[in-house]
Amino acid sequence: ANPHDNGRFILRFWAVDYLAEVWVNGVKVGQHEGSEDPFELDVTAAIKPGQTNRLAVRVLNPTIEPIDGIALAATARGYKTYPIQGNCAYNVGGIVDSVELLAAPVARAENIYAKPNWKTGEIDIEVNVRNASSQSVDSTVRFSVAPAQSGETLDAVLLAQKLPPGDTLVRARLQVPNHRLWSLEDPFLYRVTAAVAAGNSASFDEKSTRCGFRDFRYENDAYRLNGKRIYLQGAANVVHYPVGFILPPHADYLRRDIVAAKAMGLNTLRFIWGGLRARDLDLFDEMGILVQQEHYGAIQIAPTPEMGPRFDASISGMIRRDRNHPSIVIWGLLNEAGMAGDLAQFRHGVRSLPLVKYLDDTRLVSLNSGGFDMQFGQASMSNPGAADWQFLMGGEAPGKPGFVDWWADFSAMSYNKLDFKSDMHFYPPAPHTTPIIDNLRNLGAKAGGRKIMLSETGVGCAANLPRIARHYEQMGAEYAVDAVYYRKNLDLFLADWKKWDLGRIWTRPEDFFTDSEKNMVKMRWSIGNAIRANPHLAGNTFSVLPDSDFSGDGLINTFREFKPGVVESQNDLTAPVRWCLFAEPVNIYSGGKVKLEAILSNLDALRPGKYPVRIEVVAPDGRRVFEEKITLDIPDPKASGEPPLVREVFSREVPVSGPAGAYKFLVSFERGAAATGGEITFNVFDPAAMPPVSQEVVLWSSDDGLAKWLADHKIRTRPFVSGEPAGRELILVGNGGGDAAAFRELAHRMAKGSSVVFLSPAVFAHGDKPLGFLPLASKGWMAGIDLVGGFFRSDTFARQHPVFDGLPAGGILDYTIYRNIIPQGGYGLVGAPAPDDFIAAGIRAQIGYASMLQTAKYNFGAGRFIFNTLKIRENLGTDPVAEFLLRNLLNYAARDLDKPLADLPADFDQQLKAIGYE
Repeated sequence: ANPHDNGRFILRFWAVDYLAEVWVNGVKVGQHEGSEDPFELDVTAAIKPGQTNRLAVRVLNPTIEPIDGIALAATARGYKTYPIQGNCAYNVGGIVDSVELLAAPVARAENIYAKPNWKTGEIDIEVNVRNASSQSVDSTVRFSVAPAQSGETLDAVLLAQKLPPGDTLVRARLQVPNHRLWSLEDPFLYRVTAAVAAGNSASFDEKSTRCGFRDFRYENDAYRLNGKRIYLQGAANVVHYPVGFILPPHADYLRRDIVAAKAMGLNTLRFIWGGLRARDLDLFDEMGILVQQEHYGAIQIAPTPEMGPRFDASISGMIRRDRNHPSIVIWGLLNEAGMAGDLAQFRHGVRSLPLVKYLDDTRLVSLNSGGFDMQFGQASMSNPGAADWQFLMGGEAPGKPGFVDWWADFSAMSYNKLDFKSDMHFYPPAPHTTPIIDNLRNLGAKAGGRKIMLSETGVGCAANLPRIARHYEQMGAEYAVDAVYYRKNLDLFLADWKKWDLGRIWTRPEDFFTDSEKNMVKMRWSIGNAIRANPHLAGNTFSVLPDSDFSGDGLINTFREFKPGVVESQNDLTAPVRWCLFAEPVNIYSGGKVKLEAILSNLDALRPGKYPVRIEVVAPDGRRVFEEKITLDIPDPKASGEPPLVREVFSREVPVSGPAGAYKFLVSFERGAAATGGEITFNVFDPAAMPPVSQEVVLWSSDDGLAKWLADHKIRTRPFVSGEPAGRELILVGNGGGDAAAFRELAHRMAKGSSVVFLSPAVFAHGDKPLGFLPLASKGWMAGIDLVGGFFRSDTFARQHPVFDGLPAGGILDYTIYRNIIPQGGYGLVGAPAPDDFIAAGIRAQIGYASMLQTAKYNFGAGRFIFNTLKIRENLGTDPVAEFLLRNLLNYAARDLDKPLADLPADFDQQLKAIGYE
């Protein structure tokens, strides 16, 4: 029995995804649409005290085909889809959080909203008081505030309140003496309590919430926390756990995420497309992490008549649920809206600002993360207390009005138009060449003088498929759809392992994935180093913290284990004082010049004064080939205003002569500052030590630039001459192609023992067939297997092979040394038969699985040909690595050319027909 006079039984659901219909003892007591927000139902009339009661819940989880008129794409759904695929979450639904049956007095408190004033110590409180009876009642409402941990009352207000039937909004103000601010270093929390007692009843209803005194806004060209400038350094997150997807297999998984973020020096997390549970945010409040909170409706919702109401319900439910959490500093309305071309939801988001401000006017509001709408006349942020959208970007207008095909511009590396939005996403292709690093250093340069937020960037790695599979087996969950998905990709990898005999490179399959994780850390460092040197940014968030969307895109894996080296690397990148160094080009010949730059990123951590700085270049043998000392002056902000967060300290082109090897460019404070960064390497090559080529080279195609380079480097050449050769030849094919007759003659010479080196797959084009002349019966196809720039990317690797003599190989290639050589986009030959000698290839073991060949030898009759996509021809004369590889290729292909010509195979004509040379 209900212990309260005229008491009510309240059924509270913390979250049901997506549509819940509820019955108690066969009586329908209500329904609720929406995935994230809690709801309550008064079930007093249906409850039978002292008896067994039956609770029944029908949950409609939308699918692609409509159920009861509701289709998945038309709902606020986050990034759910099915079947499982990369860059998505599985379409899980159901009762995804707690269910409670409450015995409540006739008058009860609901929806406490606490608004602390960080300057005055006042807390304005609103609470909805519900009188469930049919007549007015006299009541008292008591508000109090106390430190959340110690609990002693600091202030209290007692109000006499007449409560008519239904809902009454009651307001009060409390004062906290000597209030402590909530900050990243000291996340101090207060607890506000509302107690409601009706008439002379001994019963009362009490609700409480935690809150904190803090202010966050964009002002005077910077984000500011409690008035102090703060540079945001974080990670973009999507909520994703093994098996349960939005429900962790262990309760502490989210705590592990936050501990990892703090350990790596991150101060903010952005939750894309929602997914947090109500209680999850308590951890952020307690540990001091800033949160940009989006909702399930931030995803593109199909343009139906229900789009607007469902968007409004999604954002409203999230704000009402979470608005007391001090860790939340930004409400995110949309993510990448407009990328698909439809701006209806974007326009609705613009109009929704009054609704957001009505529900909570204490936070910054972000309109559309990424700025894919391309509506350059629309301001995109709104500060606490503001009633309209603010911060319209200035500068020169882009060339294309209205919506722009952003992905086409992305692949063409036309990023500048994105600088006109206050918030942008940029996933650079891999490897990170000089132009890409320059782009990262200058994002936002055309933003009209305002700093922008780089809210998504980064690079991923292979999902560690063997380790993930072992985890699912260990927890007895091989049946789970995500476990099956990972196992399928692991099987594809193991097939390539066998086909290419990758055991010659790595001892175990697991070692490839460890190499990929280490490669990701190096590439993230490259991105982070460039970003910290960018003076046009107000902050950045890397994607992502834990692996999500069935990919290896995180700093920690899906089972919350650190990837090797991430803590050290991220601490280097996020340090308050950091040297950002650049040495270009990264590969030079001895006697050449390298441009050295030292950029200081000082996040208001250095005191005013003069600091001695040492700059040096150290050769592999320890000899200093350059040294200089300077004095760095940090001005007093009281006298000169806030200094820039980023400033150039040193820039000079320096000649370098010395032994071949890796040189260190070092910059150090000699006193007064504990900076990170401060070291970067570049490579010097000795032109006299290049591998000699003794075999004469036959140039098959017309490529004047290649012929000149070979002649300048004293490599003997002669042009290809039709007719029967005197012996086996080393034939080099550059940029020029040929017709069917020319390729037939080339095949004739290969069949009799000659070797052909194809420097580019472009020569195989025949009509509308890009590989029409590739001398394989099963040709496969050319493709770039990287996705979203270099975020979901392949790893190019090579075995210890004569083609790489004198260069680092025997695993995943160094993406700095080979950055000009490895084709961007993971470009290579897909679906071709296993080569007779595998040299270099790439595997993308995330967002699905794909693999491709980049350099390989195929036998053809008594001869052979080498297929190649490495960018050797393009970098001859500019990158010593290209010269090294070409010389090695020629020497490798020249083996056995001293043997006499072989006879044509008996079935040679059939072979020509099979490869399309008839």
